[in-house]
Amino acid sequence: MGGCCGDSNKGHSGGNALNPQDGIVLKIEGMTCGHCKSSVEKALSNVPGVTQAEVDLARKQAVVLGTTERSLLVKAVEDAGYKVINSQ
Repeated sequence: MGGCCGDSNKGHSGGNALNPQDGIVLKIEGMTCGHCKSSVEKALSNVPGVTQAEVDLARKQAVVLGTTERSLLVKAVEDAGYKVINSQ
């Protein structure tokens, strides 16, 4: 699976304001830059029932708030070209 930018590692986490204990946490492989972060946030935000999605690029994770199924979030991330690596 690719991501969007190879190994450029540009961009930063942007400071994750969501507490991982407040929502669903997805560990995501393949994000390397701010564009990757934005792409994953957009994909997750478009899932029905999601009220907020934030990606922490440094931790390579997303925290999602709302009323949706984890499987739909995983599919959205994978459809965007990234891989969810945890299965909580």
